[in-house]
Amino acid sequence: MVLKSKTRMQGGSVITSLPAEVARRLAVGAGQELYWQETSPGVYTVTAIDADQARALEAHERVIEKYKDVFAALAK
Repeated sequence: MVLKSKTRMQGGSVITSLPAEVARRLAVGAGQELYWQETSPGVYTVTAIDADQARALEAHERVIEKYKDVFAALAK
């Protein structure tokens, strides 16, 4: 899928709008922060989760997987 948006000036910044489909898939709304990470020269990945939060979520998933039997027993 290729979507496009136009840029415009606002103050000293160049801004653009997110297409509705992109906002829906990112699960973002007005006023929410987005995080831009340069993955190679001139190529950016945009997420609604910062890198620290992503690392914490990955660590959480590893712990849940490692101790899933313990958590299942505790849930009984």
